[in-house]
Amino acid sequence: MNATAHIATIADLNTAAVAEVPETRMRARHWLLIGSFLCVVLAPGTAAVLYLFALAADQYHSSAAFSVRSEEYTNPLEVLGAFTQTGSGSGADNDILFDFILSQPLVEKIDRQLDLDTMFNRDPEDIVFSLGAAPPVEDLLAYWERMVSVSLDGANKLIEVEVHAFAPQDARRIARAIIAESEALVNNLSQIAREDATRFAREDLEAAEARLRDIRRRVRAFRNENRIITPEADIASQTGVLSALEGQLAAALVDLEVLNSYANATDPRRAQLDRKIQAIRSQIAAERNSIGAVPGGASARSLSDVIGDYEELLVDLEFSETAYKAALASEEQARAEARRNSRYLAVHIQPTLSQEPQYPQRYILSALVVAFLFALWSVAVLIAYNIRDRR
Repeated sequence: MNATAHIATIADLNTAAVAEVPETRMRARHWLLIGSFLCVVLAPGTAAVLYLFALAADQYHSSAAFSVRSEEYTNPLEVLGAFTQTGSGSGADNDILFDFILSQPLVEKIDRQLDLDTMFNRDPEDIVFSLGAAPPVEDLLAYWERMVSVSLDGANKLIEVEVHAFAPQDARRIARAIIAESEALVNNLSQIAREDATRFAREDLEAAEARLRDIRRRVRAFRNENRIITPEADIASQTGVLSALEGQLAAALVDLEVLNSYANATDPRRAQLDRKIQAIRSQIAAERNSIGAVPGGASARSLSDVIGDYEELLVDLEFSETAYKAALASEEQARAEARRNSRYLAVHIQPTLSQEPQYPQRYILSALVVAFLFALWSVAVLIAYNIRDRR
């Protein structure tokens, strides 16, 4: 077989193979796939894009930033510093404000002040981004959470608020109302804290004053009962009398010894000195027996017991006086704190006024809608082909 015949044979085989390939044509599933793409992706995506660029109303934003500041007080009296030192609670205050800005009571207050129903329905044709007429408070609160975003910086304890509205003036008015209500809340919490501190300090002072008054009454009754001013003074007085008697006894004994050196036994001066010495010794014995007993007391108590009771009263009196001074200083400090605004709202970024609309972000939302529809359609197609292949 020559080369020409060989080539002709190969050409005939290729022609026969091509003739055996079936003709490609559109089937029902292909049309269904195209139709589903049109219905699920193309039509809704086009409608969403047209709505965003033709009907969606422009939105403006107003930003503000603030924080809660507290003044720290350190008492110059170190002894009473533990009773009167006050601290800062700005971290907890910021958490409270974060919840308060997104709460229903705040939304109701601002709605009564500014009429949020009118502000959030500036363009009634925008049925997607507008609030809607006469919504219930639950829907208003949900819409508020969409239009008002709050961020809390835990490290720096700063709160940032961004308000969206269909007019720049409306956004700034809402932001200012939020700051005003937040400041009122902080002042109210601060006022309650100051009133509580003042009341507690006053109650502590009254209790310390009553205790001091009672212990002083007990000391006065103790002195009246035992007829003494201080037991130490009575002991010193008795000891002084005994020392004086012993001095007189020593002098009398010396006189008697001198008299015996030159007088006879019948000298009347000797008898007189003997009587004097005996009287002094009797008095000394009586004084020694009386030491340890309360002089002139109503009961026969030993002076050591009286001193012990008196020292206990003195300890109670000293403690009561110290507690009273501390309570008095604490009450004065509480009054000083009540006269000043120790906790306040510090606004470091006032509500801004936008000049151009920033929302809705039409290009980003269009891309997201189309991407979501395409992903949904792709998943549905994959599921359908998977089910078909398993049959």
